[in-house]
Amino acid sequence: MTEVLFTMGQYRAILDVQKNVDSSSLSVQEQGLGLFSQLALDPKNQTALQNVTTFFLTGSVSEASRSLFTQIQQAPEIFLPEAVVEAVRGRLFIFNRSYGDALYYFKDVLRRNRYLFEAYPDLLADLGKAYQYSGVAKEGIKVFTDWESTILSGQNTRALVTTNDKNEIRFKLLFYAGRMARQLNLASEALNYFYKALPLAPDSQQRDACIWYILDSTLEGDPKNFPGTLESLIPIWSTPSYFDDLLDKICTTYTTDHNWDGLLRIFKILYQKADSPIQARYAYILARAITEGYIPVKDQFEFLGLNGGADRASISAGFYKIAFETDKASLYYRSLSSAFLGKQLQVIPEDQESQEQVLNRLKIDEHSLMAYLSDFFTWGTADIALPYILEYKDQLSPEEIYQLIERFAQRERWGDQIQLVSKTLFSRPNYIPKKSDYRLLYPLPFRNLMEPIAKQHKIPLELFYGLVRTESAFIPDVRSNAGAKGLTQLMLATAKDAAWRIKRAGGPDFSITDGKDLENPETNLYIGAWYLSYLIEKTGSPLLALASYNGGMTRVRNWRASQAKLAEDLFLETIPIAETREYSRKVLAAASVYGYLYFNMSMEAVFADIFPVQ
Repeated sequence: MTEVLFTMGQYRAILDVQKNVDSSSLSVQEQGLGLFSQLALDPKNQTALQNVTTFFLTGSVSEASRSLFTQIQQAPEIFLPEAVVEAVRGRLFIFNRSYGDALYYFKDVLRRNRYLFEAYPDLLADLGKAYQYSGVAKEGIKVFTDWESTILSGQNTRALVTTNDKNEIRFKLLFYAGRMARQLNLASEALNYFYKALPLAPDSQQRDACIWYILDSTLEGDPKNFPGTLESLIPIWSTPSYFDDLLDKICTTYTTDHNWDGLLRIFKILYQKADSPIQARYAYILARAITEGYIPVKDQFEFLGLNGGADRASISAGFYKIAFETDKASLYYRSLSSAFLGKQLQVIPEDQESQEQVLNRLKIDEHSLMAYLSDFFTWGTADIALPYILEYKDQLSPEEIYQLIERFAQRERWGDQIQLVSKTLFSRPNYIPKKSDYRLLYPLPFRNLMEPIAKQHKIPLELFYGLVRTESAFIPDVRSNAGAKGLTQLMLATAKDAAWRIKRAGGPDFSITDGKDLENPETNLYIGAWYLSYLIEKTGSPLLALASYNGGMTRVRNWRASQAKLAEDLFLETIPIAETREYSRKVLAAASVYGYLYFNMSMEAVFADIFPVQ
């Protein structure tokens, strides 16, 4: 409606509609058109012009920004300064990752009105990205460092009124000079710029970003200094999870290099000075390394509160306990630690109330939000319901979410069910998921097909379910970007070869001709189970078979040969492709949940199906 009014030139009508409306409830499109309408009615109003300029040059850019820019250019009553127009064009090219085109427009803005970049730091950040990624980083470093020197020397810059203004712009200039230096593989120079930028960071988020680059540059340029650098910077970082990817990378590197002393040092720093879920991975790997005898037992474990004479079993148990108890830790490491501790630890809380009891308390008002969302199912449009539900997820109670989940389950939309549970119940702060919530997140469809197929191919049923859930979320017609199809995500060539081998061995004739055949659940599950069984036979291990299912058997064999002395679960931690590492962990974690929830299996029993638990 607002867009139609704007196209018709009904600017006053737009402002009348928005007059008593909280701006936070308006969409980006509506907010923009409201600001444009104010400027259209009073083109010489500098405040209105500044509001429109701020709208375009502050914050992130989106497709809505592009649409609004087109609309404002078509409005005959609105004239934006040429420098602002060029700046917006540059930002839109940054959004498209067309950095050379963006730099062309930004350089024009620099010639017309350099102070626009100082007035709008987000615009300056985009200029830094344009220089960094358009092949002229060396030129960009000179521009940015000369600019920073000008501000530091106290020369007049009309856009920078306060010390805070100057510090924020100096931070951006030095920070992006560091990023450009990294682009040119000038590690030492990059670190110099990042360290200069760090005390000028205007907020905790940008300080964390600067710390991240310091740590990553140290890791690439001088890995031996990484632990010391980490220890010095941990006290001033704000969001530990922001650094998980770096800590994950160094963990893989140290495990691959068998640098157990370095791994222990990083763990000590995290354990004593940070609260991060990633420490569960470190704790588990250290526990296994101690168990396997890779780390000598000395007095370096006193920080765990163990007696000086503690034996290897006690020390490793201490690390397993940390991995199990770490808040928000990966279910994979919690499950494995439970298995190695050999105890029936309650990984998943029991229900205090059944889901049916919860649903019985819910009554739907025909004029409520729930009535609106329920209509998607009533009128046969469940396939498009999820985005609308997620748009209002913060306004829904657990009882209402349960009812919507049930609607998806009734229509066998398992992928939508899993997404809804994950993005609502499991994403809410302070909400503790119950056993029934885990059953919703890990549903058990196709059991009439999967159980006999798994039994025929001698695959643990919980492992088969873990694989199918991870691959497809039980969506029969799902297709990956690479072209894999169906429940077990088979490539057409792989499926054809497997179907031929199955028929030759006296099995069913599936006659695969195209990808459509792989959307049939029975066909896809049978061939997928056969292929997993084939990989287990060829690699000699369910764990290696899972890694091969994702990363390819030849590569996995080569990786394994390079780490032949490591136990299999520790070998998994050294796989150089993060996707394959994470895939294997996801399937194993899902298998542990399925075994625990549905098949009355302990964590120890689940993992005994994958590799021996000692």
